[in-house]
Amino acid sequence: MIYLTSDTHREIDIHKINPDEFKEGLQMNRDDYLIICGDFGCIWDGASGDRFWLNWLETLPWTTLFIDGNHENFDVLKSYPVEEWKGGKVHRIRENIYHLQRGEIFQLQGETFFAFGGGYSHDRMYRTEHKNWWAEEICDQRECQNALKNLERVGWKVDYVLTHDVFASHPFSKRYSVSLDGYPAETVELHSFLDKIEKKLDYQIWFHGHYHVDDLIWTKEQRPVISLFDRVVRLDRIKTAL
Repeated sequence: MIYLTSDTHREIDIHKINPDEFKEGLQMNRDDYLIICGDFGCIWDGASGDRFWLNWLETLPWTTLFIDGNHENFDVLKSYPVEEWKGGKVHRIRENIYHLQRGEIFQLQGETFFAFGGGYSHDRMYRTEHKNWWAEEICDQRECQNALKNLERVGWKVDYVLTHDVFASHPFSKRYSVSLDGYPAETVELHSFLDKIEKKLDYQIWFHGHYHVDDLIWTKEQRPVISLFDRVVRLDRIKTAL
């Protein structure tokens, strides 16, 4: 089984994957996956707070996978070991917790997932770099080239896309004004880059988070794009329902 949600924000919103609420999780095992589409939040202080939540997650029966959002401590995240796992590069956080790196493609239960984390912090003017804001929240040239190389390798066809933010032609991308001012020179405008991918990529469903709503839109090509926040959805049931 594969379940998806987004924006757990450590103690703020992680209750939705607590088996007290997410009772289906009790039927899962290490070969089942719960995917968080960014703003995982449990890599944040690099100390006791992280340890508490990672220890708790490690006791849960499934394997937790997450892409990065904009509310992650990228300094701490980069300190974890990089491994090859299920066809792509990951940071291994714990025995059953993995960060899916940007631009990588993973084989999970016979299906392919393209992962590309990152998102704009719309409140970054109130945040402090390397304390509660990191410029790495937005992709750079190297990460984009890695994504294009991997998509070329699979003939620009995957089953599912996992992002935190959205592509430029998605209506949510207009909710906030964004700018690359204050980011390093090698930073790439995320919405535009994802838009190029969306227009070329053959995929079944695109999943994302970031906007704190549960929603569904259809692209002009009639492909479903699902926004996740409160819901924890089971992949096979979503496919059947669409």
